[in-house]
Amino acid sequence: MNEGTIAMLFQWSLLCLVWMGSYDSLLRELRIQRRRLLAVLAAFLVCSFVSWKLYFAPVQVSLSGTILPFLASIVLYTRLRKERRRLHLLGAMATAVLLVWLRWLFFTDPILLFWDERMIVPMLAVAATLAMSRQRAAQLFQLLFALTFADVLHSFYFSKLSGSCVLGSDYAQDLLWTGVFVLSLILMIWSAIRRFSRNKEPESSHSDAGR
Repeated sequence: MNEGTIAMLFQWSLLCLVWMGSYDSLLRELRIQRRRLLAVLAAFLVCSFVSWKLYFAPVQVSLSGTILPFLASIVLYTRLRKERRRLHLLGAMATAVLLVWLRWLFFTDPILLFWDERMIVPMLAVAATLAMSRQRAAQLFQLLFALTFADVLHSFYFSKLSGSCVLGSDYAQDLLWTGVFVLSLILMIWSAIRRFSRNKEPESSHSDAGR
């Protein structure tokens, strides 16, 4: 599969799921309206399809792979509790450093790749995010910032070897949106489990009272 295709598939899938209302409970917690998130996802999808880039020689910056994720991270950062914002930012930066080290390890020793890197790196990012925070807004912020910042660090580091520096490449977008999609599915499933358990509690209490 061509690089960047996975990102567009996940963007389109999320667009459909949000439009169907699958993430309404998550959106209420994030204090984001459904139409606004639909507009954001549509902007990501259009920019990914057109592949707009800004050129600051010798650096190329992708609009959908770097600029928009950082802007989304800033918006999410403002919605976090003020007393814990710095901790979440430090956690995201630590995760980014871990991801860069992991990608460097796979580059120097490919035999360690027991699975596709486009799955290993996002899965590890999601696991680190879930381990560091229980707040959904913080989890989404940390994942977005960590994967985007990790790509920036990785691109600048390896630009010495390749001779070019592309921030937010199609491959990086595959990593980013795989992580976002996996995290969103986990949050949606967990929300459904909690909602099901809350709806089941009154029934069990009424049956116990009847006895």
